[in-house]
Amino acid sequence: MEKSRTIADIDAEIQAVKAELADVHGDETEVYARIVGYYRAVQNWNKGKLDEFRRRTMFDISSFSAAHDAAVPDTAAVQDAAVAVAAAPGAKSFSAALARYELFTRPGCPHCPPVRDYMAASSLSGTEINVDQKEGLDLAAERGVFATPTVIFYNADGQETARAHNADELDAVLGSGSKAIA
Repeated sequence: MEKSRTIADIDAEIQAVKAELADVHGDETEVYARIVGYYRAVQNWNKGKLDEFRRRTMFDISSFSAAHDAAVPDTAAVQDAAVAVAAAPGAKSFSAALARYELFTRPGCPHCPPVRDYMAASSLSGTEINVDQKEGLDLAAERGVFATPTVIFYNADGQETARAHNADELDAVLGSGSKAIA
């Protein structure tokens, strides 16, 4: 059987534990200060704060905004230039400059059928390349294709002009008027 403890025994144990806790010697605690960027002992937490406050740098926002305004072009001027180019006589639309496309797909790709249908309904001529075959994989590596579906558009000179990966991107490249199946 277990011996029962008396209240005097419990009080004696409490006093012994309090004496041990009062005589603890360890390392000083440090806390990382995000503001100053280094560890500082808790006992010295406020030392140096006044000096840091005196050495703080005040920034003049007007000097930054003047430099920023000089670096950013006027958006109205850019839009006016784009409208002038689009309205110029003999100017072709971007989609009219496209001559052909290459569509990189895989048989198990869940996103490929909508893109395949979209391109089949478009007026552009192109080829569909299966990247699961060796020739298709080599061609995809040569062209830098890392995901399916990928449509690469070429102009009449054979230069790559755009890439698209889904119906929304195809709308952006070909224009919303040529939307077939999304």
